[in-house]
Amino acid sequence: MFRKLYYLLPVTLRYTARKIFYYPIDLLKKRSELVPPSGLIYTGGGDFEKQGKDWLLFFKRYGNLNEHSNVLDIGSGIGRIAIPMVDFLKGDYYGFDAVKQGVDWCNSKIASKYPNFHFFFVDLFNDLYKSKGIDASTYQFDFKENYFDLACAISVFTHMIPPEVENYFVETNKILKKDGKLIATFFILDDESKKLMVQNQGFNFEISFGQYAIIDKKVVSANVAYDKDFLYKMIEKQGFVVENRFNGYWCGRSKSDCVDFQDVLVLKKSES
Repeated sequence: MFRKLYYLLPVTLRYTARKIFYYPIDLLKKRSELVPPSGLIYTGGGDFEKQGKDWLLFFKRYGNLNEHSNVLDIGSGIGRIAIPMVDFLKGDYYGFDAVKQGVDWCNSKIASKYPNFHFFFVDLFNDLYKSKGIDASTYQFDFKENYFDLACAISVFTHMIPPEVENYFVETNKILKKDGKLIATFFILDDESKKLMVQNQGFNFEISFGQYAIIDKKVVSANVAYDKDFLYKMIEKQGFVVENRFNGYWCGRSKSDCVDFQDVLVLKKSES
């Protein structure tokens, strides 16, 4: 119910509503200078700091991340992935996001102190976060080709429709080294998740377009789920192989058996 009411608000008012809601908490809560106030965090719920640390461990284990890696954070938000990396990464970190307040905060709090961290605002349209901007299906990444060891897209493709996701696969493939990896999250629709989803009325993708499905017609990009076969074919077509899959608990799986709320795919750039 709260989610639907939130989506009814105009885009700009969603940020204001979040600040107002979390104002009492932010006023009393002690936090590190490198942790943003809850009212500014627009990238989902949960424990912001713990999530970042957990992803860092995951990247080390499954993304071959080491201190000399070059990392591209697609949809860098307000620093959830970057913050736990600052005392570890000696290679280059680049992040870009469509929400300027997140990029500005990261540049002020992180890039100003860590010169190997770089954040860029890209004026992309997304009806969850932005009311206007560049079409993400045509956006070309402005980064060196064959430069990055690891790219990540955490809770990014869950807010994008097929032409946008396909374009991002193409662009990510270009900037990764030949043995580079892309770690990304999705809502994947297969026989198991569809069956469980029916019993999980709080998060049910009822509006189907065949190859993908959404939750809310008014805000299409709020949550987007993909048919497994369609997604895997798109992944292969754009030069990746699925190296690992980790199921999420979004559809009703046991939380203790899952890495994240969303499904996680570890994709490796194919040699061909």
